[in-house]
Amino acid sequence: MSKQCCRNSLLIIAAVFLVAATGGATTGSVNSAREPVVITSNRMEAAKLGDKVTFIGNVTLKKENMTLSSDTMIVFYDTGSKDIRQIDAHGNVIVRKEGRVAFANDASYYSGDEKIVLTGDARIIENENQLGGKKITLFMRDDRSLVEGGKVLLYQDKREQTSRGTNSK
Repeated sequence: MSKQCCRNSLLIIAAVFLVAATGGATTGSVNSAREPVVITSNRMEAAKLGDKVTFIGNVTLKKENMTLSSDTMIVFYDTGSKDIRQIDAHGNVIVRKEGRVAFANDASYYSGDEKIVLTGDARIIENENQLGGKKITLFMRDDRSLVEGGKVLLYQDKREQTSRGTNSK
């Protein structure tokens, strides 16, 4: 029971940090469009309170319609505005968004550019199709990807292949 209480306390503290970093519930047209970032984990460590927070064990980040999970996650804040500047995820990284799943050993999320850079056995799976590379950059705003040093595995509809085979006989 004490572990559950400790975990809940960490989640509440993490939520306070993240609400403070994202500006909380503020008024005005610029800030009202901001979406909350929610991170859950087994443990949280804060270094230089307000500059960097490390989440350890079963880490899950939820933002809008995206979920990012990993073994550890480090959140870096802008020292002036206290907004989230960058998030680094390490170990068993999984990014889920709108029917796509991406896997990697490491990932970095850059909030200003709304992009995620995946490295270390990076790959994306959508339906049966797979895309892999040394480095994959996901541009969240534009819903596009940039693959460096990659390969693609696409599956064609079997009916299309069968009809071609019968026409050639």
